[in-house]
Parts: sequence; structure tokens; C-alpha cells
Amino acid sequence: MKKIAFLGDSIRMGYAARTMELLGDGYEYFQPTDNCRFASYTKRLVWDHRAKLEGSEVIHWNNGLWDALRLLGDDPFTDLDYYGVLLVRLHKRIRLLFPNAKIIFALSTSVKEEWANKDFLRLNSDIEMYNKKAIEVLSPLGVTFNDLYTVTCGFEDSLRSDWVHFGEDGSRILADAVIKSISEVLA
Repeated sequence: MKKIAFLGDSIRMGYAARTMELLGDGYEYFQPTDNCRFASYTKRLVWDHRAKLEGSEVIHWNNGLWDALRLLGDDPFTDLDYYGVLLVRLHKRIRLLFPNAKIIFALSTSVKEEWANKDFLRLNSDIEMYNKKAIEVLSPLGVTFNDLYTVTCGFEDSLRSDWVHFGEDGSRILADAVIKSISEVLA
């Protein structure tokens, strides 16, 4: 039985549940019950859950939406260059603890900016820069990418549950993209 682990923010929590449901019984799954939020938080959480992640053949991981968050009109929470450093360090930690796992990094999804609160804001232009940084720093490390940003850019409003998250149908579409990326690395 193949083991798949999911790490990342609340978007992961939506698509991982649908992915497990669609893939069915031929797989073993793990995902933390809490929202991994920032890349630095995920880096810390990997240590806490190392025993549960053990034996994972695929680790499907996302971060970025919390790192790109602008609170009270400030700059993004995590500086873009430091975000790149964090991703490399997190990859190093995952690779050290799980040397045989195939790693898929899911690019951060788009947001519906006009529905956002100006004091708690994410901008698609920032998300695009953070996704570009992820590709820049993780590509040389052999990471596979799942472009969930492009998948969600054209989403109708009815597929969203709020300005950041997705409803059942939106999460199912994301799960289909996750299943495709997992299938490709396991082929």
C-alpha cells in the first residue's frame, strides 16, 4: 500500500480530504489536523509528525498564502527572499527525514481580492511572486510542481467558499489536479 502525506495550509486541508476520498482504499494517508500556515510553521511541524510521515512515498506540500499575507497595510508577512530560504530549509528537512519520498510542491492558489478585507489582504500579484520564488529555489532540488494557481485563476465565484478558500466543488477540482500530480510521480 502506497503512503501519501499532505503538508500545508488550509487549502491543503480542503483538497487532501477530497483526494483521499477519490483515491480510495489502495493508499495510506497522513495529514496534520492543524493548519500548517507559514513555511516556518510547516518546517517546525515536520519534526513533530516525523513518525507519522515515515514511509511516505509522496509528500504533497504547499505553503505561501500565509507568507504573502498583508496585515494592516504592511508588507507581506514573510519577506520574499526569506520565503525562498525557508522553502529550501524545509525541503532539506523533508529530504533528511524522508530520503526516498517524492516531493510535490503545490503553488499557492489565487484569491478573490475584491472580497478581501483591506486589513487582512492577499494580492494575486504577491502570490505570483511567491510562486515564482518557489519554482526558482526548489527546481534545482528536483521538486515536482503542481500548479494549483493556474487551476484556480479561472474559478467561478460559485467554486469559492470565501475570498481564499474553496467550496466542495472547488476542492474536488483541486483534488483532481492533486491526484494527477501524484499519479505522475508514482508512474
